[in-house]
Amino acid sequence: MMCYTVYTATLCLLGFAAAQTSLQISSCLTKDQNLRMLCKFTPDPDAKLPKNCYYKTEDKMVGSTNISLIPDSTFRNRATVAIVNDVCQLNLTGFSDDKPRDFTCFIKQTAIESKTATVEKSKLLTCSAWCSLQHSVVALLLAFLTFPLMSELL
Repeated sequence: MMCYTVYTATLCLLGFAAAQTSLQISSCLTKDQNLRMLCKFTPDPDAKLPKNCYYKTEDKMVGSTNISLIPDSTFRNRATVAIVNDVCQLNLTGFSDDKPRDFTCFIKQTAIESKTATVEKSKLLTCSAWCSLQHSVVALLLAFLTFPLMSELL
């Protein structure tokens, strides 16, 4: 009976993890002291419209993948936004803010989803592979814990 309970709990946990469509946002500083923000999303398989993403701060457009959305003059030649697989990436050169600032990532597929993160330069980590890995530790931990449970049941 315990075996069935563990099996059912594992399947439910995997189902909940796979069903999450919320955005995950992270930020770091490049070695040149530029801001890099990554906004990971779940691609909608039914979306017929192209994916668009953009970033705003204090109701000012920072950058967008849609050329019809014009960035604010303070960010015009400093920000680039691109979608790579399931990540909307912002690169902002000349990032010198000493005060915390809220950046919001917007992803438009069939509907618009958004996620806001407060960025404070003094608390940002340096961009590296480890920094990117930190944000996917939960999925990695889930995979390591699930495998032994599943192998015992087989």
